[in-house]
Amino acid sequence: MRRVIAVLLLVCCAPFAPCAHAEATPEAESVIQRYLERTGGAAAFAAESTSYVHAKVYAFGFEGSFASWTSRPARRYTRTELGPFKLSEGIDGATGWRTDPTTGVVRALSDHDLDDALASAWFDLERWAEPGQGGGRVRVARADKDSLGTVTVLEVTPPDLAGGGRSVRSRFLWFSDVSGYLVRVDARSDQRETTTLYQDHRAHAGRVRSFVNEAGIASMPANHVRSVADTQLVNIDVSGQPFRAPREQATALRWLQQKGTARLPFEYRARHVWLKASLNGGPPEHFLFDTGATVTVLDSGWAAEHGLRTQGHMQAAGAGAAGGASFTTLDSLRVASASGDGFVLADVQAAVLDVNSSFEPLFWRRMAGVIGYDIISRFVVTIDYDDSVLVLHDPATYSYRGREKPLPMVMNGTVPALKGTFEGTDEGLFRLDVGSSSTVDVHAPFARAKALRGRMGRTLRVDGMGFGGTFTSEIGRLRSMSLGPYEWDDPIVVVSNATEGAFASEDFAGNIGNRILERFRVTLDFRRREVILEPGKHYADRDRLTRAGVLLTRMNGVVTVGSVLPNSPGDHAGLMAGDEVLAIFGRPIAQWDLPQVSALLDDGEIGAKFKVRIRRNDTERTLKLKLAEVVR
Repeated sequence: MRRVIAVLLLVCCAPFAPCAHAEATPEAESVIQRYLERTGGAAAFAAESTSYVHAKVYAFGFEGSFASWTSRPARRYTRTELGPFKLSEGIDGATGWRTDPTTGVVRALSDHDLDDALASAWFDLERWAEPGQGGGRVRVARADKDSLGTVTVLEVTPPDLAGGGRSVRSRFLWFSDVSGYLVRVDARSDQRETTTLYQDHRAHAGRVRSFVNEAGIASMPANHVRSVADTQLVNIDVSGQPFRAPREQATALRWLQQKGTARLPFEYRARHVWLKASLNGGPPEHFLFDTGATVTVLDSGWAAEHGLRTQGHMQAAGAGAAGGASFTTLDSLRVASASGDGFVLADVQAAVLDVNSSFEPLFWRRMAGVIGYDIISRFVVTIDYDDSVLVLHDPATYSYRGREKPLPMVMNGTVPALKGTFEGTDEGLFRLDVGSSSTVDVHAPFARAKALRGRMGRTLRVDGMGFGGTFTSEIGRLRSMSLGPYEWDDPIVVVSNATEGAFASEDFAGNIGNRILERFRVTLDFRRREVILEPGKHYADRDRLTRAGVLLTRMNGVVTVGSVLPNSPGDHAGLMAGDEVLAIFGRPIAQWDLPQVSALLDDGEIGAKFKVRIRRNDTERTLKLKLAEVVR
């Protein structure tokens, strides 16, 4: 969700970069020159050295404001306030920073985040209209029509402004054939298409300028932003603006025992990390710890039961598609162990989503919500899977004293990522998703580009679920996978067929889940952009998914078969989706909890036999099941 806010609310300006390899076709150059002529002339455009814009912003059920200060050649500062969100961003040369919109913590921009910020600013400063096109490339893409008539569409590609050698996406700029004005811009951010309409053009401060912008994301109509400018000034004094990153402000974080460190034993349930957290002084509740969650999330039903007031509305992208969200502010969030170690945060902004309707049956318990990036990234986080202990460190005082070489963390948005390789040749960028119980979920675009399906041997087709919806995947094995110097054979690979959501991402190759991460003691250092992997006792284990091929779900005390993999032990035993499970090994199902069932069905010994008592169509029967490796 932070990415949606950043994409749609940052109507900002950008630094200059050395012009190199500039290119504009003659047809495109004529469109640009006509645009400059109709909006005040090339001289007026070139005469602007600084600018200030203030606008009212309407989005997500809130009314707020946006302000921007720019100074050529390479400085910009913006500030947005919208409901509970406060977002600032600065550019000083080729460096940049941004505050987290829910916490206010200052983050240095790097990797794709810096590329995106510089490119967006390059477009908003209209660098493509300068002599030499600001180092970019411009060509006529097509003629088209919009609601006001015929247009000429230019494909505009900015240069590599950050100098990282990463590709920068083109945007498509629509120019009216009648007025000559820029009336629309189409941009792509990963798999999402964003359209911005420029309206209400007026002569002001020596040029014709748009005073109203309408922006939205395709397939997410609730995420619509309207911006109405009330002030636009040029060639003003902008000295004193924080173009460089300000000093970090003290956050409302209190350590409960030892300052700078907290040790929190966690429950490793269904291959997810579970913590207890207290909200607004209430009793401890179950929370997932999820590096793949952009913000901290509360279940909508839980929030309603506890009288939390929500505001606003947004569509939030998940693993499958997009779902509805609103927002609330917590007075306090306390995460503590039984011994009292932990931390307390004040004034926590949280998204409110329907979580339990999808996940309660899978986890056999209700949860209050998910602890996400906005909280996790405040710390250096060490996840010790062998001992089920989470250690949180103060980034200002943390120092790694181990023997492993840190690996570079790549940040594109809010999820940490590492470069990984299949079979020594197919390299991609993989999110580290502690909220996933999978091995590695490969995104459909990467799988197609590398032709992975044809190299996975015999595969199984399965159904998956994430925030926002369901999707199908195919499971098989490849010969090897590596992360930095760490390599293992026969990895289980889950290739997603999702066409929307995180698993359809084009910027990432896939998501790495806990079945791989549990091989290591994992340390995530967000400030230094480092990941430390220390091999643990499961490092050399061969990947396995399940040895029964059966998913059991529980709701209101009733356990049913949710799904059965074809040609699995569960399928051979005769189990069917919808069967009510009454007993396992002769022990009533009410006496079983999910970790015990997972240890038996997923991790039991190959060849082990047991009986399952079920009810189907009001008839009880006993089935015999023999465990085997499902994904060979």
